[in-house]
Amino acid sequence: MLYLLRTQLKKKYLVHALRDVYGLGKPLSIKICQSLGFQKHFLLKDIQDEDIYNLDQLMEDFNFSIKGDLQRIIKQRIDNLVSIKAYRGIRQRQGLPVRGQRTHTNARTCKSLRKLKR
Repeated sequence: MLYLLRTQLKKKYLVHALRDVYGLGKPLSIKICQSLGFQKHFLLKDIQDEDIYNLDQLMEDFNFSIKGDLQRIIKQRIDNLVSIKAYRGIRQRQGLPVRGQRTHTNARTCKSLRKLKR
């Protein structure tokens, strides 16, 4: 098994395994594989130590937020909405749907999570 950015990669293909890292989606993982010269169906078990090193260097060179940095940015944005008492911030604090969904018959998951927070 391969660990990359403190994430255990288990999937069969490298493109799919990179998606397990928080903040990396399909387009970005394809772009990373293309820049390293891997094909679309490159197996994770065939990766070598040199390739892992190049992958780490490439991740550092890219200028995007992943893992803890991305989670911290999202939390700061939510805290900002709560502090200015915006409608989205109030709904976030109450544990209700934020984007205008109905709550009369739906949103059971949100309501049950709200009970667990108490």
